[in-house]
Amino acid sequence: MAPLVRALIAHGVTYPQFAQALKQVFLEAARAELAQHGKKPSDSALSLRSGVHRKDVRAFTERGALKPSGNRTLSMASLVFAKWSRDAAYVGADGAPRPLPLRSRAADELSFETLTWSISKDFHPRSILDELVRLNLAAVEGETVRLKAEAFVPTEAFTDLAHYFGANLRDHAAASADNLLRAGRQQPPRFLERATFADGLTEASIEGLDRLARQIWADAAKRMYEAAAQHVEADASAPPEQANRRMRFGIYFYSEPVPPSAEGDG
Repeated sequence: MAPLVRALIAHGVTYPQFAQALKQVFLEAARAELAQHGKKPSDSALSLRSGVHRKDVRAFTERGALKPSGNRTLSMASLVFAKWSRDAAYVGADGAPRPLPLRSRAADELSFETLTWSISKDFHPRSILDELVRLNLAAVEGETVRLKAEAFVPTEAFTDLAHYFGANLRDHAAASADNLLRAGRQQPPRFLERATFADGLTEASIEGLDRLARQIWADAAKRMYEAAAQHVEADASAPPEQANRRMRFGIYFYSEPVPPSAEGDG
């Protein structure tokens, strides 16, 4: 999970947010597992199977989804951004967030410090400011902080990449998990999921192998696209209850430095 968590943190998604989302995933998986074995998905059974607290199970069964509860679920950066961009005290006549001094020079003066302290005093204002700057949500100009409201809206390119990031990871994990479950039942694997590994390589070799991987993908993708298009056309006349399957074919290449071995460190 480390690469995924690094990507989440880089984009401001915190552990409480991720954990809240996972609760629903665990509950849906537990419900499916119980149904597969013909068992009733009671609150007690769902809680026992998933490990999710019964109060969250009740909320899930009553509403069909778990909603974030409490400020801790949202990151402090998100909370500060939301209040700064919506609270009338921090918005100018034009409706845009007003630039704020880092610190108040008078008791009744609003500042970035008073903004953060109005939400929580558990974090130092400077740490929150550093996080907003890191996420490209704020800019420091001398002793003033300006909110970059436009930066909070993802670009179309980023939205597309995030969609395929999730879709590709999901289907790759689904293929691996299905094969693993079948192995536990002494059944042969159902999906293609293989990889080739090599180490002891130079940077020049890695670059050459990367080029080869891209060429292999270009050739394989063309062949798979042409074959898939033919099958889609052939299956167009099939009844909807039969033509109800989807597929994804992918390839990946990854490289990184190998840390020195314990023996080499000595």
